[in-house]
Amino acid sequence: MQTALFKIVTWPAILACAVAVSAAQSGSALPGSGTEASDGTTSKLSLTLKSRSCMPGDNAGMLPEGNPVTCSFAGKSGTMIVPRNWAPPDIDQSVPPVLVDASCSLEEVLAGASKRALALVDSLQKFSARDHIEHIEFGKDGKRRNSRSQNVDYVAQIEQGDSGPLRIAEYRHYSSMDRSTPFTDTGTAAFALIFHPRHIANFEFQCEGLTDLHGVQAWQVHFEEAADPKALFHAMRIGSSIYKLRFKGRAWIGVQNQEVLRMETDLVAPIPQIELEVEHLEIVYAPVEFKRRNLQLWLPESAALYMGYRGHRYERVHNFSRFQLFWIDTEQTVRDPTAGSG
Repeated sequence: MQTALFKIVTWPAILACAVAVSAAQSGSALPGSGTEASDGTTSKLSLTLKSRSCMPGDNAGMLPEGNPVTCSFAGKSGTMIVPRNWAPPDIDQSVPPVLVDASCSLEEVLAGASKRALALVDSLQKFSARDHIEHIEFGKDGKRRNSRSQNVDYVAQIEQGDSGPLRIAEYRHYSSMDRSTPFTDTGTAAFALIFHPRHIANFEFQCEGLTDLHGVQAWQVHFEEAADPKALFHAMRIGSSIYKLRFKGRAWIGVQNQEVLRMETDLVAPIPQIELEVEHLEIVYAPVEFKRRNLQLWLPESAALYMGYRGHRYERVHNFSRFQLFWIDTEQTVRDPTAGSG
């Protein structure tokens, strides 16, 4: 029996996770969707970990096939969450530890992130990169079953009018791997744009506190998309039908530079009518220097997408390198992203 193909896409003003039942095609333009609240002083380290206890029968987060699920817990929106052993946990399964004595001004954090999102759109007309993609499939026991990988040429272009949603046109030149995998995905470049002024009002935010992200101080911010169906940011496309995927997530925003350093997202709830149980995304950002323009932009360095769809489990990993930034009649090649300070 042939597995239906689908395509994950991002809609910048509307982050789109499009899933196409026919062969996925890249090159379509999708409407797309983005601090300094600290003086840099170091607080005494005192961590508080908020978690929900749920112990399934096999300690791996999943029971063997045929056994009933014996525990679950409610996320912030009240949706019941079942642990999984083949993908990272739901972002509401536990809250990463934060400093208990650090005061967070949500208004200042969001203002800084929004300002950076505006600057990114203004500075970034078009860029290309080498994208190393690895596609992985898991069995029902959560163990890796098979994988394949390839390098592709990747191009993203941000288009903005005087009003309305941003648009990101994203292209990848695939070879044989795309025809042999169940889905392709686009839209990685758009996720940080939930903080852009055109989109930020469509989300509810909560500052969970100050944390240390690999040696960099960062504000840890939880977000959830509003239920308004007209404010579409993320969707799945199956054939000619589009299904909104209301999503939630967590962002880590640098205290000193106000840049989004990392993001994780999950569905607010599964979509039973299309048998989509899991869509978990993790994006890591890194600074890219464009010396000719004396410009530094924080762009996706890597992204990992986990999909639980129609009983199948997939992971799709992207690693970006060899960035080129394009202006009118100009292009500049730069080195790979390097670790930067927050």
